Amino acid sequence: MGKIFNLKNTIIFVSISVIWKIFLASALCLHPDEAYYWLWSKTLDLSYYDHAPMVAYFIKFTTLFSDSELAVRFSAIIGMIILSVLLWKLVIKLFNNEIIASASIVLLHSMPIIFSASFIITPDTPLFLFLSITTFFIWKFIENENKNYWYLIGLFFGLALLSKYTAVLLLFGLMIYIILLKKCYWFKQYQLYLGLLISVVCFLPVIYWNYQNNWISFAYQFGHGLSSQGYRINYLFDYLGSQMLIFNIILFLPTLIIAFQYLFSKDSKKVFLAAISLSTILFYCFTALKKSPEANWPVPAYFTFAIISAKYFMEGGKTKKRLFIIAVSLNIILSVIVGLHAKFTMIPLGKISKNIAKAEATNWFYGYDTLTEKLISENIKYVLTPSHQTSAEIAYYSKNKIKTYADSKSSKKSQYDIWSKPENFDSHEQGAFVYEIFDDYKLAPYSVNDLFKNISKEVEEFQIIRHNIIVRQFKIEKVSN
Repeated sequence: MGKIFNLKNTIIFVSISVIWKIFLASALCLHPDEAYYWLWSKTLDLSYYDHAPMVAYFIKFTTLFSDSELAVRFSAIIGMIILSVLLWKLVIKLFNNEIIASASIVLLHSMPIIFSASFIITPDTPLFLFLSITTFFIWKFIENENKNYWYLIGLFFGLALLSKYTAVLLLFGLMIYIILLKKCYWFKQYQLYLGLLISVVCFLPVIYWNYQNNWISFAYQFGHGLSSQGYRINYLFDYLGSQMLIFNIILFLPTLIIAFQYLFSKDSKKVFLAAISLSTILFYCFTALKKSPEANWPVPAYFTFAIISAKYFMEGGKTKKRLFIIAVSLNIILSVIVGLHAKFTMIPLGKISKNIAKAEATNWFYGYDTLTEKLISENIKYVLTPSHQTSAEIAYYSKNKIKTYADSKSSKKSQYDIWSKPENFDSHEQGAFVYEIFDDYKLAPYSVNDLFKNISKEVEEFQIIRHNIIVRQFKIEKVSN
């Protein structure tokens, strides 16, 4: 295995992966969520309705000189390079084994969802980075119990909290480790509490912003992740199935079983990896009983989960090693195919099924630039949509020349509800009400009569065509006051 998994091949693999991601990041239009976070970066704040603010800060830093798609996404690519270095160093510290270190990195990079997340910018980008750095320094502390590491742990954990609230799950993993290995004497170390204080100070801006805004972000995230009526076991199976596809259908269940074995072993290294991984994976198993988690939510656990998988399969017999190589190869092939299809539409899904062609995820990278060109050509100066994502795409591709609003009367609330109220329109310039239509929904989401004095009787239709079928349709009503 040393001929395949070694430092030289790992550097080559990561380098090729980075070049491929730079190409895709440059070539693909922004996903609607990315455009929304880009818009945050143009109005920096202590926090936002949907998430903590770090993703906006990352985008602001990389777009100081350019607002290109690559510039918006560049921190995701850099973050994955840093993660690779951290993962290598952590495995070498744990097991002093280059084969396991290399296999862990290749597995992590090859997962389709992490492949996508490493060139698409979301709150998970800084979360994954800062949680991984925190995990690295936790092990550095465990290794020699140098109490000063609590300060670095506190700092990077605070930055993780500034990225996404679910960073708090790392504390559960640390508590599990402390309990299982009887490390309660750590609580007598004042450096631990100073580290926690540093975390709280980092997170104070978010708390203050929520205090000013009636705690809306905390309430939204709690409801988004947990609210539902009753318990449904099928959500749990959906969640586990999605994680099998994300991690790898061959590797996930064996790795999960081994992680439980590690958790109750007496080996400090194994307990550490299992506690950090399972605290997140099992938490979402619990929430899945109430509401199906989104597939990407447990991804930060895969920093350590990948190590467990690589160690188990690389230290096994020939069959296990071959299974690992087959699994990673399938991941790489799938990731490459998805990337090629996203850019070149190489899979003729329209001939297979129109419904699949309309629903497939890479459609999100198409059409918003041409929709915006249409609005600019019509001399539209401001736009109201029922979707914060559509509004953000129009803002991005018009370079903010079109003033955008999003109304939550027919959709979910967003940061737009804090920035501006569409009820307060006072512009005499030409505007437009733009809304997406679906096969079963041909009318405007709500009446615009109360918002505008002048509404054109002519309604234009704009179509996004891919796979030789209409994958998205918009209605455009010209309005003014």
